[in-house]
Amino acid sequence: MADIPKSVVVKLLSTTVLMILLPLVTFFGSQLYIKNSIVNGGLAALAANIVLISYCVMAFTENSSEELKEKKEK
Repeated sequence: MADIPKSVVVKLLSTTVLMILLPLVTFFGSQLYIKNSIVNGGLAALAANIVLISYCVMAFTENSSEELKEKKEK
């Protein structure tokens, strides 16, 4: 089995849960205040994009194991 750090798995699973739940909560929660379903769908899409962008930022800023090994060797 590959040596996948636990932090990577936790980030992936938490992002997956957020990607499912946040748009649904946003859509149905905004229906309480806004009666236009097109606006509600747009807000849900915005919430999904925010989760996706935040995951991409976390992935790019994460130190890889190769970088950590090189720093330890120096």
